[in-house]
Amino acid sequence: QPASLGALVKKEELARLVDEYGDAVITYRSANSNKLKYNFCTLDFSTPYIQQKKNRAKESEQTLLLFCWDTDSFRLLKPQNVTSVVPLASVLKNGD
Repeated sequence: QPASLGALVKKEELARLVDEYGDAVITYRSANSNKLKYNFCTLDFSTPYIQQKKNRAKESEQTLLLFCWDTDSFRLLKPQNVTSVVPLASVLKNGD
């Protein structure tokens, strides 16, 4: 069941959903091109793989720091640009 989010998503709500899902497909509207894009992201930075990655990005009140598996890097996303958050497990049909 995808969480379809309104135009203004609160940072706390986005973090809660990604935290709950573990790994999530996050669809967002690019601020530059205005096109819909997506990333496979997590907020669980505890894995040795993620811990060895370098990160220079600093989270702000308007951004949420995530690790994106598809780009193999940390990324700052603006919650207000997010249009949907779907558990990656439901896309891969694993888990339940």
